[in-house]
Formats: sequence, C-alpha cells, structure tokens
Amino acid sequence: MNLTAMVGITALIWSAAASAQTAVDDPLHGFCYGTSACSDNGTVTPVTGSTNPLNFGFSISPGPQTGSQYLIDILVPNNEALPASYGITGTQGGVANNAALSGTANLFSATAWTGGNLYTYLGLSPLGNGAPKNPLDAWLTYTQGHDDPGATGYFVFQVDLGANQLMANSNEANGPLLQLAAALDPGSVITGFLNTGTIDQPNWISTAQSGGIYVGGGSPPSLPEPGMLTLMGTALALFMGRRLLTRRALPMMH
Repeated sequence: MNLTAMVGITALIWSAAASAQTAVDDPLHGFCYGTSACSDNGTVTPVTGSTNPLNFGFSISPGPQTGSQYLIDILVPNNEALPASYGITGTQGGVANNAALSGTANLFSATAWTGGNLYTYLGLSPLGNGAPKNPLDAWLTYTQGHDDPGATGYFVFQVDLGANQLMANSNEANGPLLQLAAALDPGSVITGFLNTGTIDQPNWISTAQSGGIYVGGGSPPSLPEPGMLTLMGTALALFMGRRLLTRRALPMMH
C-alpha cells in the first residue's frame, strides 16, 4: 500500500471517530398553549392576537431531556420602565412532569445587555455543543424593526425553576406549561436555558433564535429601502422627462 493511500485511510478513520464522539445539543423552542397563540416565523416566534400575559413553554429536540436547572429569561427593551419582577407559575413540571411550578423572575443585572452573546452576559458556561450563542442582534433587530426602534439592548429578568424534563417538539404540551402573571412590554422576548449537566459541571442548552417568544404590539408601516428610493426617483425622472418630450412634440394650437 502506498503512502498516499495510507494517509487517506488514516484520515477517514480519524474523521469517523470524531463524528462518533461528537454529540450536538439541539436548542430549545418556544411554544404557546391555551388562550395564547404563537408560531415560529423563521426569525422569532411572535405571539399572535392580544393575549398578554402569556401561557407558554419550551420544548427541546431531541427530547425528552432532563435538566438540573431550567432557566426562564425575559428580555425587556432597555428604554422601557421596569417592574420589580415577573411572577411565573406552571404545571406539569419537575423530572416526572407532574409537579406544580412557581417562581419569580428578578432583574439579573442593573446593567442592560447591549452587546455580545446572551450566555456570556448571563455567565452560563460551558454552552452545549451546537447550542446557539444568541448574539444581541438575534432579537434586537426584530424588536427595533417592529415595536421599539429606540431600544439598544435588553434588561434581563431571570428565574430558575429547578430540575425539569422538557419534551420533544412534537410532544411539547406534555412538558412544563408556564403562565406569566403580568403583561410584557411590546418588543420583549422570552428565552429558556436547560442545564443537562450538574450544577457543579453544567452543560447549558440555549434557545434557538427563531424559538424565542416575541411579544409585539403590532408592526408599523415599513419604510422603503434606500435602493427602492433610488428606483422610485429614477422612475419619476423618466416619467417627467417623457411628459416633457410629449408636450414638445404636440403641434401648437392657434
């Protein structure tokens, strides 16, 4: 066997071994239930209708998966007046999905999250392999474009609901079902984290960008893009030029 063939076979063996040892942790996905409705639009999961406060939860893929800690993080635009806290209750909680849940989401920091990744801001490390890092623009661009153009970041309210089992996406309604006690400001986002490790040796799974539950107050009329304004100006100039030529071509009336 020549050297080239041996190198190729060795590379294949190492590649196969690496693939076998690499487990990708898929993210959480928000959902609504009961009188609340929300659906993933590919960018966020906006709440439809006017139900606020919400009935919501998070699923995980693949599932079910049990975590030693289940965090709910509420992102509130940093130019809004802040409440002292947010109360959260729930059912079907715990590792057997048969316990009641209750907790208070308190302000994580007096300094708003205005840059970098959410898990870094929250000090949640290490992040599971393949779990989204949730950079600020994952949600802020949507908040600015739909409900709160003045926001430059978010204040974060967090609650730890303890050990819980999250269900697969197709079986989400059998997992923890949560309820907010108070309405959220338009432009807010709800995310979740599940620690599939231990408190001493954590392994955090984050929320997919499109799985963040977005609370809006309605979409304002969109402004034309700069390129569209240029096209409109060009079209108007052509139209006016054609009218001028047409008027010059008409015979003069006596």
